[in-house]
Parts: sequence; C-alpha cells; structure tokens
Amino acid sequence: MSNDNLGDETPQLSEGQANESVPSPEAVIAKAETAAGTSVEIKDRVSTLNDKKEAAYQKKQEIGTKIAEKIRLVNEYKKTRNDLTKQVRDMKVERDKLNTEISAKITELKALQPEKKEEEQPHLPIGPKGERMHPMELRRRLKAIETKIETIPMSFDAEQKLMKEAKQIKKQLDALDSAHGKHGELVGKSKDIDKLKKQANALHANVTQLARESQEYHEKLVTLSKEIEDLKGQEDSLQDQFLSAKKEYLEATGDMREAQAELQAARAAIREHKEREKQQRMAEDKKTLQQRAKEAEEKMMKGEKLTTEDLLAMQSVRD
Repeated sequence: MSNDNLGDETPQLSEGQANESVPSPEAVIAKAETAAGTSVEIKDRVSTLNDKKEAAYQKKQEIGTKIAEKIRLVNEYKKTRNDLTKQVRDMKVERDKLNTEISAKITELKALQPEKKEEEQPHLPIGPKGERMHPMELRRRLKAIETKIETIPMSFDAEQKLMKEAKQIKKQLDALDSAHGKHGELVGKSKDIDKLKKQANALHANVTQLARESQEYHEKLVTLSKEIEDLKGQEDSLQDQFLSAKKEYLEATGDMREAQAELQAARAAIREHKEREKQQRMAEDKKTLQQRAKEAEEKMMKGEKLTTEDLLAMQSVRD
C-alpha cells in the first residue's frame, strides 16, 4: 500500500516536542499499511469463502431438486406397479374361474363319450353293390321305396319285401340320427371347451405380460430408491460443506470488520498527527513573527529603517 492512500505527506515532528506516549509518524504509517494489507487479504478470503459457501448451497439445491424428481417418479412407478399387480390378481381369479369351468365341461364331455370304440361312429349301411351308403342316399332310397309302393301295382310278396327294406332303412336312419345327435353334443361341448381354453390362454398371456411389466416397474423402484439414497448422502455431505464454509465465512467477516476498524484507527491517528504538526508549525510561526515584531519595534525606537519584512511582522502581531 502506498503512502498516497494514507495522507498527502508524511507528518514530521521536531525533536524534543514528541510525547513518548504518542507513536511516531513512521510507526503510524507502518501500522496503517499493515492494517490496509490485512484488510485487503481478508476481503479476498471473505469473497473466496462466500463463493465456496454459495457453490455448496447451489449444488445442494440441485441435488435436492433431483431427489424431489426421483421421489415423484417413485410414487408414480409405485402406483403403476400396484395397479398392474391388482390387474394381475383380478385376472388370475378370472382365469382360475375359467379353468374350473373347463374342468367341469371336460367331465361332462367324458360322460357323453361312448365306452366302446365301436360306438364312437355307427357303421354306414351297405348298398346293393357293397358300398357304404351316406344318410342322404338312404333317405333318397327310402323315398323311392315309399313312392314305388304307393304308385306301382305289385305282388304281395314284392310289396312285403319293399316294406321290410323301408323299415330297415328307417331303423338305420334312426340309429344314425341318434349317433349324430350325441356326436353333435360332444362337438358342441368340445367347442365350448376350446372357446373357454382360448379365453383362459388369453387371460394367462395378459397375466404374464402384466406381471412382467409390474416386475419391471418394481426393479425401477429399487434402482430409484438406491439412487435417492446415494443422492441423500451427497446432499448431507454438501450440507456439511455449506455449514463449514458458512462458519468460516462468518469468522472471516468478523476478522474483516476488525481489520477495517484497525485501518480506520490508523487513518485517524495519521490525521491526528497531521493536525498536531499543523498546530506546532502555527505556534512556531507565531513565535517567530512575535520575535521579528519585537526586533522591528526596537529598530523603530532606535530610529533605524524598517524593512518590508519588519512591517509585515508588526502588522501580523497586531492582527
């Protein structure tokens, strides 16, 4: 620090007039320079500590924002996972009901199935040429026989033979109709079972998919919870850094106030020295003028010629 900042000029005290309790101007200036340097140094330290404190606080706020966002996601994922879990639970109940219904239908189906393999499908009648005749062919044959009996004259034996054949065809058709009816019921129940199985399989597929999604959200929750714990650890560390920096900052601020007070005191001491020096010079100048005025009066009494300086000295004393 230069002396220009402390005063216009270095105060000088004459020997023999300095009081031992009053520090010398050199000592006052040295103290002021030291106080000024200390004040600047502490100001820099205060600024650095303030930046450190604010940086820790800012990072802590950023971490807090991240934690809040992750907590929001945790709550969102938890709700989604719980909703999916409930859907899985409800679908399992519905799927189990379908499986129970399927089991009952299978039991009914087994009860309708013939005990003997031969009963599973009645043999089709054999035609005149040894071929198996379809029910439609049997019905046409029966119709032809009935028409022939009604419209064509014939012997008694021939008519009896046709009537016997018609009776046999009717018996065969009744057997086929009965078998087909039972078979139709079996087919109907089989279709019902297939339909129920399809519904159960679709539900099972949905259950599997939703369970997979629920697990994925659960794993996300676990990951987020771990990240939140890590961030909270960082937040605690930053909080400690912030409090430590704040403590140092406050202590440095106190030191800066003390240094500034010392600097102000040193500057006041310099001003005091200057004022004292001024008063001293004024007293010396006054004494000198009085001495010159006295000498001028003595010259005037002796009739000696007075100089301009003599006149000015006498005028100053009168003023």
